[in-house]
Amino acid sequence: MKVVTRISAMLARNLERFTRHVVIGEIAAWATPCVRWLRQPLGVLALTALAALLCGLFVAPQGFVVFASVVAVMTVGCIWPWVGIRGVTCDLSFAATRTEEGKPVEAQLTITNRWPWPVWGLAVEGGLSRDGSAESRAAIAVSRVAGWSRGHYRWSFTPTMRGRYPIASPQLVTEFPFGLWKARKPVRVASDVIAWPRRFALPPLPMHFGRHSWVGQPTELAAGSLGHRTTAREYRQGDSMRQIHWAKTALYDRLVAYEREGFAISDATITLDTHSSLHPEDGPDSTLEWSIRIAASVGDALVRQGVGVTLVSHVGRFRLEATGSSPSGMLDWLALLDGSENGSIKPRTRSCSTALTIHITTDLSGATAGDSIVLRTGPQRASVASRTAAGGWISVGPEGDIPLQIRKGWRNGPKRLRYAC
Repeated sequence: MKVVTRISAMLARNLERFTRHVVIGEIAAWATPCVRWLRQPLGVLALTALAALLCGLFVAPQGFVVFASVVAVMTVGCIWPWVGIRGVTCDLSFAATRTEEGKPVEAQLTITNRWPWPVWGLAVEGGLSRDGSAESRAAIAVSRVAGWSRGHYRWSFTPTMRGRYPIASPQLVTEFPFGLWKARKPVRVASDVIAWPRRFALPPLPMHFGRHSWVGQPTELAAGSLGHRTTAREYRQGDSMRQIHWAKTALYDRLVAYEREGFAISDATITLDTHSSLHPEDGPDSTLEWSIRIAASVGDALVRQGVGVTLVSHVGRFRLEATGSSPSGMLDWLALLDGSENGSIKPRTRSCSTALTIHITTDLSGATAGDSIVLRTGPQRASVASRTAAGGWISVGPEGDIPLQIRKGWRNGPKRLRYAC
């Protein structure tokens, strides 16, 4: 009975292995480099021509007719696209220089045909998608370009991920008329476009000591030059004459100035863990991309509240002032941030002014605190993440609406704020 059970299990494993190899097309992996050309139409026709030639030599002379016909088809199928692509030039441009993930931008393709005859079956492939499976798909196809003419073709391009597009040199291809061989020619890029990380709106960040106190608002806990008058102090060089307390000045016979409230939070540092060891997956829904989207949304929300923001990652840093600064520079920096560059892990920065630190990481990092936003790398790690992010501020899971999860935790404010060194 045990022998029968072992044989059944072995047959089941072998059948499963054979089925898997059939599905992925790797029945004999060792022979793949030798037979890969047979998966192409040109390889099949070459094998057909060889069989026809052998039939003509050893079986019947009619095989030579089949051989000549197949060779003629192969010759026309290779020469026609090669000649057609040589007389065509192509330029790619975009109507805008900036866009956002998921937002369309108009792209224009200009094709010039210098041949007196038309060229058929043109397409643009590569360079416009960060998805590896979509790299071989055509971004736009043109059925026909008339001879001695120039055509302008517009379409709506929607980037799925942040970055600079095109990410590589696109190729103008054609395999007309038979699709046997694909002729290529590089496309000249007249202008590119930067896709910013997708942002979501966040309400004003509250302070931990009061529901009606917000980051970026004046508070009596900080001294400054704005807000309500709180007390009197000695005059300091550079104080405005409007700040002078004239009654106290007359009483003490020396200049006395008002003390005013300062910003509750005047500066914020967002540390972003982009190390590849903390982000096991790639793609638009990976933890790395969501970390960058959260950093962009948090930075944009804080700047709108009048807080200066410093972004720190493993490969560099970027400073955005609170006043008179556009978030476009920050968004450009985040859009071009390369998570594949594994620099040294930088320590958290501390500011000697009134400061806030927000740390964005994943549950694969052991360093979490009351100012951490922790992304779980998978539903199966929920129990591990709950222990890892026990001292964190916000724990984000991939199974739900991530912006909604951030907003819920954002309303409560961070568990830890630093006010001085």
